[in-house]
Amino acid sequence: MVIKDKLLNYFGKNIKHILNNIDKEYFEKSEEIRIRLDRCIVFKTFDKEYFVLKDMSISEIFIENKIYKPTLEDIGQTIETMSDYSIYALEQELKNGFITLKGGFRAGITGKAIIENNKIKTIRSISSINIRIAREIKGCSNHILKYITNPSLKSTIIISPPNCGKTTLLRDIIKNISDNKENVGLVDERSEIAGTYMGKIQLDVGIRTDVLDRCTKSEGMLMLLRSMSPTVIAVDEIGSDEDVKAIEKIANSGVKIICTIHSYGIEDIRKKINMKKILDNKIFERYIILSRKNKICNIEKIYDENMKIIYGGVD
Repeated sequence: MVIKDKLLNYFGKNIKHILNNIDKEYFEKSEEIRIRLDRCIVFKTFDKEYFVLKDMSISEIFIENKIYKPTLEDIGQTIETMSDYSIYALEQELKNGFITLKGGFRAGITGKAIIENNKIKTIRSISSINIRIAREIKGCSNHILKYITNPSLKSTIIISPPNCGKTTLLRDIIKNISDNKENVGLVDERSEIAGTYMGKIQLDVGIRTDVLDRCTKSEGMLMLLRSMSPTVIAVDEIGSDEDVKAIEKIANSGVKIICTIHSYGIEDIRKKINMKKILDNKIFERYIILSRKNKICNIEKIYDENMKIIYGGVD
């Protein structure tokens, strides 16, 4: 099933009617679809933006008098369909700032945060919805897999600025090592890696991967360590002190770690106080650096535990 068919029924009736007339290629090549109240609907690709017009066409230019401006009704209907018309599920999802959709898609939400006991209880008066397009690029890690697995599996961290394909690369690495006889424990806090929906894994993360869905990273990593006897634990977007403490415990147990972090390089990570200790103790044996040059999952360099470059972007 193409991405357009997977997503179309999540929109309110007016938006669905308009988007139904948009060519499927815009859905296929987009990274995000953003809906902004009273402003616009935008398809965002790797390097371009496409605005949806009232006449059900697409424009690379924002044309004030021709742009389709989503209404409160559009936003409300879209949120209702995304939450499957469940008020309880909606409250639980919105307090996290996103709604998880079948197929691994995630809809980020902004609006008025309702605070209770210094925590976000929910979000009301929703003004923006950002649908992140989940897609698999099978084989995108094939050419660098030998640097991670030869002669044995190495604890690896993928360092990447936003929107460079780190989750896509992580998913493919997990699939490859899982299919190659490693028992992988995956903590999928936002259901983006495996795309689990109602217990069913939607995206290919390998035949030997056990997924702990919608659990916090630090708790999930230690839970998997205790309960599932993994040879490797995988997680997306580490960064908190709790994450670092969990990683240290996992490393001391002999289990390997595959993870990602938002950053612009190794020197940028060194500025994070909690990460400096991990670097100094050489917990990670491989550092994969991504950039946004030319394509998603563009691997600039790979460093070993001694910060020696072992891959420079050309195999």
